[in-house]
Amino acid sequence: MKIDDTSNKLPPIAVPTGKPATAEATTAAGAVRSDKVSLSGTAKVASTRDAPIDAAKVERIRADIERGEFRIDTDRIAGDILSSTRELMAPQR
Repeated sequence: MKIDDTSNKLPPIAVPTGKPATAEATTAAGAVRSDKVSLSGTAKVASTRDAPIDAAKVERIRADIERGEFRIDTDRIAGDILSSTRELMAPQR
């Protein structure tokens, strides 16, 4: 089967303008409702301003990309996705 995107063009998505989205929403009755979000330990570390950056690793990757030798480890990525999925699906304690 050949996939050809020229035969079935979708219309552009209209993006509403106005106020940016917030965690709070107003209900039909006018009450304010808010959602709660919790971050995993990894996400908390990644979201801090002082997140550790391995400058040497960044330079190695940059050099590999420039030489055309950078390889993506798809097995590791798949394993990490499966691990994250297992964590998300684990019963909450």
